[in-house]
Order: sequence, then structure tokens, then C-alpha cells
Amino acid sequence: MAESFDGINGKAFRPFDEQLKPLLDKYLEGKKYVGSDYSYYAFIGWFSAGEYLDAGDALYLRAEMDGGMYYWPPLVKEGSGIGMEQAAARLPHDACFAFCTEEFVNATYGGYYIYTHRDWAEYIYKTADFIALPGKRYHAKRNHIAKFRKNYVSEMTALTQADVADVMEFEREWMAAREFDGSAEESAARESAIVKGWIKAALDGKLICDVLRVDGKLAGIAIGEITPTGTAIEMYEKADTRYEGVYSYLAHEFAARNFSGCEYINRQEDMGLEGLRKSKLSYYPEFMLEKYVLKPADRYSDCYAERMSKLYSKVLDRVGIPGARFDVKELSDADFDTVWSFLEGERDKLENKLFFLNYTPEELHGVLTHGTMFGAFDRGRLIATCAVDRDPEYGAELAGICGDKSGAPWYEFSGIMTAEEYRGRGVSATLCRDVIAYAKRELSPCTLCAVVQFDNTPSLNNLKALGFSAVVTRPYGEYDFTYLVLKV
Repeated sequence: MAESFDGINGKAFRPFDEQLKPLLDKYLEGKKYVGSDYSYYAFIGWFSAGEYLDAGDALYLRAEMDGGMYYWPPLVKEGSGIGMEQAAARLPHDACFAFCTEEFVNATYGGYYIYTHRDWAEYIYKTADFIALPGKRYHAKRNHIAKFRKNYVSEMTALTQADVADVMEFEREWMAAREFDGSAEESAARESAIVKGWIKAALDGKLICDVLRVDGKLAGIAIGEITPTGTAIEMYEKADTRYEGVYSYLAHEFAARNFSGCEYINRQEDMGLEGLRKSKLSYYPEFMLEKYVLKPADRYSDCYAERMSKLYSKVLDRVGIPGARFDVKELSDADFDTVWSFLEGERDKLENKLFFLNYTPEELHGVLTHGTMFGAFDRGRLIATCAVDRDPEYGAELAGICGDKSGAPWYEFSGIMTAEEYRGRGVSATLCRDVIAYAKRELSPCTLCAVVQFDNTPSLNNLKALGFSAVVTRPYGEYDFTYLVLKV
């Protein structure tokens, strides 16, 4: 590998091998991580070349990707006395990182350009809901499963050596029936080779594998594992679609048979495939686990994002823009023109304009007159907004949607917008905390409720970081919205 940095604490990097698996298990003990990036079989096995180093207190992984060397965020041993920032600081100053979570970004982002992409986000499901399929939103899934059970005589069993020949033929037929081109064909061939390793690991008791047969003929196969953090990962699922409802049945039965003791199931990313994305969204993930790439700012000119023209980037520095550098004030109806122009102008700059459904003029007048809206100003210029809409009728409607019959006041937490050039610099988070503090001081006891489009992952994650919890997701018109609440 083209990398001059060879070791830490006198220890050298070594190629990925099966000895890495128990090391990963050891370093994951005591953690709550739900991602798949440190799974030897579900993720690391995809890399044909990679290296790792056990420094005793931290585990380092790296691999060649997209023409450069990238590191995983270091895994720090519980009780070692060092943090991930200290562990990362041992690496070269120009090290690039991939598969970064928000926690790692927040600890280390000084001097880096940060990229993310919707295709990379992993789908994390609440196991109890995935198995029980409760409520109206899972009605179609329950119907698919019921039809499968009614129409076919099936049996689902753990993989045995006697199944292997059928599984390999099933995989061969699946590949032959697809029309691949370019990188898709290469990726599918790589997966087919990896599946052979997964089958062996399952027979050795290192992975979980079930096969589904209809009238004795192989109709589906699913492979997964339970990580040392207690998270279930399903890394492989294929079925014969000539059997109606087979995928719904296979996914449900595999989870029910093997993962009922886990809090979460990680079904990994959708790779930007429209059909796969639609399928995974239809199971209503509890949340999306965003992944980021960090590249040093002085190497932006050759960054992956520019070459591919499909990623977005933002520049962050450790200090960001602290609250002392901007003013926060309560807005009134006299500020209507300024606020309206700001919200409309910044909405036009959003990549997905549906992620911010602006007030109507009447609604904005109402919030500025009867509600509470705060604005952040930098040298007199409005750069961010956040509001508490105190409309009692709408508050009662939100309470009903979220199942609260106590009669206590509910207010919408809304109007969150930040000027494009100030995003990712801590302005919105600071302003939102000021508004929450106001609500605690002036409106308590009450419930704040934020309504966000179901797939607006950045907003959902930002609200959860502020203490909001998702209560329900339900359709409104042609869109699905998630309702998040914070009692103050």
C-alpha cells in the first residue's frame, strides 16, 4: 500500500485476516454502536486489501479506496483512559477518514472538509416493531406475509451442509437472470464470492443463516449476525419473487427466529438503488445512521466529491461561530418582510425544497404576532430562525396525533432555517437551544412538537441531538411526516 506511515507505539500494520475478528469483538465490548463498519463479515470482508494495527488501547483499520488511503475512526478500548480524538491524533496530520459517525465528526472535525451522501446511511430498525409489525402503517406487510402463508407450503430452517449445493445454484441462477453492466456486474460478482465465505462461516457457527423452502424447493436465503454490541445485522437476503410475498415473509421470519433479543436491527445502506430504498423505507426505520468522510482541507482540490459531482461538502472549523459572535433577539410582526424574504430565499437554495415547507403569509403573521420566533443576527443580518407556534388549535391537533389526551399545552417547534453559508457552524443548534430555554422559562410545563419529513435525516438527527424523541410517523397528503416531542 502506498502509505509512509507504518506503525504506532512500535507496532506495525498487518493485512486484514481472520485474527482481526476476535480483536474487533474485544474492542466493541461495552459499546452501544449500531453500525456495521466494524463487522468483520458484513463490512470489512468486502475490502480486498486492508490493514489493521492493535495499539493495545486502540484498534486502527485502513484501506485503499478511491485512489487514496482512508482510515476507519479508531476503536478505543473501554477503560483505556484515552478518547477517540487522542487516538486519531496519533495518525498522520493529513490522514483521511471514512465511515465516520456524527460522534467522531464532532470530536475531530477541525481542519477537515466533511462529506456525506444519502446513499451511505444505514437503516436501523427497532426489532420489536420489525417483528410485531404493529399498527396501520405495517398493514401491507402483514397482508403480504399472510398471503404467502396461505398460498404456499413452506419451511424455514437453519443452514446445513446438505443445503449448500442448492444455495450455490440459487445464487448462480439469480446472477444469470440479471442484466448487469460495468461496476454493477463487478460488485455482484464480488458479492457472489463473498457469499461463499459467509456460507462457510455460518456452517462454522460464526454467522446466522436460514434457508426458506417452498414445497421442498429453495425459495430464499438470509444471512446475518449479532454483534458484540448486541445489534443484529442482516447483510444478505435473496428470494425467488415468483412466490408472492416471499421477501416480506423471509425478512420477518429471519428476524423473529434469530433477533428477538436485540434492541435494533441494522439492514445496512441502500446504495442509492431506488427499489431497495423504497423497500427499506417501507419498514419505517427507527433512524438512519449517517456516515461521513473527512478529508484535510488542504487536499480539497483532488477530493472525491468534486470528481463524482454527486456528494456535498461543508467546511467546518473547531470553533465554528460561537454565540458571542452573533446576536439573538425575539422577532415581531414588524419583522415580517425580513423574515419572509429570508425563509423564501434560503428555501430556494435547498437541494430538496420539500424539506422546508414554509409558512403561508397568514401563518407567519400569526407566529410573529401570537407565537414566539427568535432570530440570530450577524452584524445586523438575519442568519437563522426558530419559533414556537402557540396556536392552541394546532397544538391540540398535534397532541391528538401523538396520542396525548392529558389536555396539557402542546406547541409546534418550527421555522428552523439557517442561511446557506452559516450551515454546519453551530448557529442553528445554539439558536434552537435558546428557544428551548425560553420555553422552559416562560411556557413550562408544556410539550414542544417538531414535524419533519420522514426522510429528512439531517433535521431528524439535529432534533434528536437537542433532546427530541420520535413518537409517530404518519402520512399527510402525499408525504410521510415524523412527529418528534420534547417535554419542557
